[in-house]
Amino acid sequence: MIRTALTVVLLAVTSPLLAEVIEYEIYELSKSGTDRTLIAKGKRSYSIKDVQVRSYEREGQKIAEKFVELEQGYKIGARIFYGEELTGFGLLARRSVADFSWEWYKKEAGNRFRKLRGGTLVEIKTEAQPAAEELVEVRFLDDTTLRFVLERRGMDPTHSIIVRAGSVLRLK
Repeated sequence: MIRTALTVVLLAVTSPLLAEVIEYEIYELSKSGTDRTLIAKGKRSYSIKDVQVRSYEREGQKIAEKFVELEQGYKIGARIFYGEELTGFGLLARRSVADFSWEWYKKEAGNRFRKLRGGTLVEIKTEAQPAAEELVEVRFLDDTTLRFVLERRGMDPTHSIIVRAGSVLRLK
C-alpha cells in the first residue's frame, strides 16, 4: 500500500518534467541536394529545464532563441520576436551558433500556422505578456523538414532535420 502510494506520488511529480517528445531524423545533404545520409534518428523526451535560451535585443526589438538539443549537438528551436500579436515566427535547426537556418511560419487561422516553404502545418500555444504575445509551444501536425547551412558554407542547405507529426516543441 505504501509502495503503491509512493509510486503514484513519484509519477505525479516526474511526469510533467518529461512531458514532451520530439521524434526526428537528422540528415547530411549532398552538394547536389538529391541525396542524403542519415546521421541519427530517435525520440527525445525532455522537460522545460532542457530548453536552452538566448535572449537579446536588435534595434530595440526583444528577441529570444530557444532550443532543445536532440543529440550529437543537433538542435531545433524557435526565434521569438515579442510583439502585440503573433502573426508569424521562425523555426530553426542547427548544430552550432555559426549555422544558418530560417523556416518561417505564417498565421493561417486561429492557432494554426503554415510553413512558407513546404506548406506543413503546426498548431501553437501562446502566453500573454505585458504588451506582447509569447510563443510557448509548437505541435507539429505534419512531418516537417527544417533545413540549415552548416557554418554558413554557401546558400544551399547542408543538413536537414525531419520532425515527425505529433512532436511537441515546448519553449516555456
